[in-house]
Amino acid sequence: MSSVGPVPMPVILIVLALLASMGLARLWPRATAGDAAPSPASVVLDMLLLGLLCGRAAFVALNFELYRPSPWSVLQIADGGYSVPVALLSGAGWGLWALRRHPRLRLPVFSSAALGVLLWAGGGIALSQWQAAHMPLPAVQTVDLHGQPQALQQFQGRPLVLNLWATWCGPCRREMPVLAQAQQANPQIQFAFVNQGETTGDVQAFLSANGLALDNVLLDEASEASTVLGVKAYPSTLFFDAQGRLQELHLGELTAAGLEHKLRRLR
Repeated sequence: MSSVGPVPMPVILIVLALLASMGLARLWPRATAGDAAPSPASVVLDMLLLGLLCGRAAFVALNFELYRPSPWSVLQIADGGYSVPVALLSGAGWGLWALRRHPRLRLPVFSSAALGVLLWAGGGIALSQWQAAHMPLPAVQTVDLHGQPQALQQFQGRPLVLNLWATWCGPCRREMPVLAQAQQANPQIQFAFVNQGETTGDVQAFLSANGLALDNVLLDEASEASTVLGVKAYPSTLFFDAQGRLQELHLGELTAAGLEHKLRRLR
């Protein structure tokens, strides 16, 4: 399970956790007439938004050198770059400040926020364990650019970044230089670029036009890897450990900072 349609499962988890926390907050008694106190649900939502904003800002600041060559990539919030501790502390700090004159609302607000955090964290752990157990490195047969058969199972034994892509996919084209640089900088990690549904000519023309020198460019003309892994959108990048267990699946374009953040788990 990697997504619900084109929506990644981590996003689904965040939305479900937020709905649960806001739902609990709405169960508490409403303010009486003339009471200017904010609603618990609105404070919970503000805590989430401010926490995400501060968590993103902290991640960008800590990885500024990686964002410097492409400043606009800071806006690609889907790359997974957030500082969770900063997000949690910022959200909690905002809640305390917003409720400084309404102490009776602290229990409903922080109880609801805690429920959301626990559901999100627990769901993330469960999803990670499910993917590791049910989405192993697939036994798919591909061919290289010389037409030689190459089984994906040959990469087992060392950490692997498996990128599913296509030349017609704009985000795939934009992230490919980032992946190429990471491949050169991380010789201890294997990278495999498995093109989905295209011919040798299509792929070679793309690589030549963009001056890309990549190792392990493979062709999967039947898009079997996407079918086996349940991937419905490109680019999709899967991170496997040395035992072929999926550690993380990222749908969408990766920035240099977002990719570096994920590679740390494989090193």
